[in-house]
Amino acid sequence: MRPATAEEIAQWDQLVVANSDGGNVLQAKAFGETKSRHGWEAKYFIMGDVAILVLARRVPLLGELWYVTKGPGVRDLAGLKQFAEACQQLPHKPFMVKIDPEIPAGSIKPSQLEKLGCVPAPRNIQYNVTTAIIDLKPSEDDILASFKQKTRYNVRLAAKKGVTCEAVPTDQAAIDTMYNLTIAMTKRANVYLRSKQYFSDFWRLHSEQGTGQMFFARYEGKVLAGIFVTHLGAKALYKDGGSIREHSDVQAMAGLQWEAMRWLKAHGVTEYDLHGTPPANKIDDPNHPLAGLARFKTGFQQHITEYIGTYDLPLDKDIYDHWCRFGERAAVTYEFRVKRQLFY
Repeated sequence: MRPATAEEIAQWDQLVVANSDGGNVLQAKAFGETKSRHGWEAKYFIMGDVAILVLARRVPLLGELWYVTKGPGVRDLAGLKQFAEACQQLPHKPFMVKIDPEIPAGSIKPSQLEKLGCVPAPRNIQYNVTTAIIDLKPSEDDILASFKQKTRYNVRLAAKKGVTCEAVPTDQAAIDTMYNLTIAMTKRANVYLRSKQYFSDFWRLHSEQGTGQMFFARYEGKVLAGIFVTHLGAKALYKDGGSIREHSDVQAMAGLQWEAMRWLKAHGVTEYDLHGTPPANKIDDPNHPLAGLARFKTGFQQHITEYIGTYDLPLDKDIYDHWCRFGERAAVTYEFRVKRQLFY
């Protein structure tokens, strides 16, 4: 595994799309540049024919930690073995590497990962370890027909009621509106929201580099719902969303998601990740924290896709042990309480 050249970094997204996993937008250049503005250093590596974005961070007293977000971009055990061996041979190793490749759950046994030196991380970092992915290859009529009856009704109701849904430029006015919608959503869900500056950087950089698009749903001239979708190659991700309760009967979000799918399909995207659901065995659990979102998302796609999740590759086991015992908790707490931001 070697550092990418300047020429390779200049065409980074094309290299990521060529990875065996089809590429992931959280391995794209815009994501690396976003995180570089918020506590991380983006490093670009080439391993054979695999392009790997690494987010690096110095941890006081312990050394450097690496996080390969939604990567490395391999699809099987052999690819992970190559990556683990390459990390062990680095001249200046971090004390650990955190990975969460999109490898289907069940395709690799935990014991096989353990033989590579990987251990399950204390928690999954990304929301879409279990998720609903919509196939956009069929015709629009066939995609719509694949939704649950209630969801099809809601999509059509939004149009009938006069809800207009469209892609919009990511200018300051749109960012202000989108962030306010996101605030409204997170207050209802009682979850923590990153800073406006983080979202502004994320939305602007992805829009400027052609890997993100904002959409608004309006009713009687007022924006009721907004989403920001990231996309790279054939794959897209419902990254952020928000709405207000006003006029909830017009089903603005259902109409908005459908318009985003139509836009993505027209731009060559063939799969749309709705970004997280409960596991398949909990999808109908009314007490699950994501039960409401699960009902909404499974209206578009009932099949749940599950990945192996987040694993740690300790390269210095003594330091990694200190990290697990107190380091991670201290780092996460410091970032949240002092800097008012999330660590990862």
